[in-house]
Amino acid sequence: MKEFIVKHQLALFFALTLTIGWFWWAQMVLNLWPQEYIIVPSSLGGFSPILTLVILQKLSAKEVDLDSIVETIRVGKSHALWLVISAFLLPIVFLLGNILTYVLGFENQLILLNQGPDELGWALLAIVPITFFPGLITSPLFEEPGWRGFALPKLQSMFGREIGSLLVGSFWWLWHQMSNISFGLYPSVLGYLSMLGQSFAIDSMFNLSRRNLLVAMFAHQSLFITFTYLYRSTNDLSIMVVVTLIWIFVALLRYRERKLGLPQSLVSHELKQE
Repeated sequence: MKEFIVKHQLALFFALTLTIGWFWWAQMVLNLWPQEYIIVPSSLGGFSPILTLVILQKLSAKEVDLDSIVETIRVGKSHALWLVISAFLLPIVFLLGNILTYVLGFENQLILLNQGPDELGWALLAIVPITFFPGLITSPLFEEPGWRGFALPKLQSMFGREIGSLLVGSFWWLWHQMSNISFGLYPSVLGYLSMLGQSFAIDSMFNLSRRNLLVAMFAHQSLFITFTYLYRSTNDLSIMVVVTLIWIFVALLRYRERKLGLPQSLVSHELKQE
């Protein structure tokens, strides 16, 4: 059993994560839960990446080592730069997208904030951090040990930087679809390209921070802040502008990775430490 788990750990991770997540979210699609309790299956589905790692760690006698993944959460002055970048980059991209779509005439008026948050004014300066930091122990902690901590380094080692990110990002998109459908959001090409770009950006920031899992968690939580507070147009032309901006920033991050020889240099460093 142990040998099978270790040999097929990546395939098992993806299969179990998808199965557990969709098991709970399918119940939401089928309206099996009262609306007031919908947080239960929604949260249990979102818990599937880290739960899968717990299962694999147990069955593999810690050959799949969740503990060592969590230990890559690092704080301190030397990590401050990438923590700040990861917290602000994606929200700034969406803000720039809103401004650019207005300038190009795709939107009739400049809207930066969602309805509701736009009435909070300067109080947002206090509310956003209060939302951001406690939220790190929800989806970012449930998901990022699996996506960036476990799967990404293995896939990039096997297939290279771009294909590794493509596989993680595509699965990340697929895994979310059952949850999205339950909330009335259906798959689309633009939706896929947007989410794939967001995933590529998180991958790059993770690698550029020397694989600090907290950076991936910050970037992940910044998307929650973006979707909660910032306006996102449903106009296809406006969405295309935002998606293009995301990929421009991805290209800049990837250029920096290539210049530093990442992620290959990270693998060499890890081997030397062993």
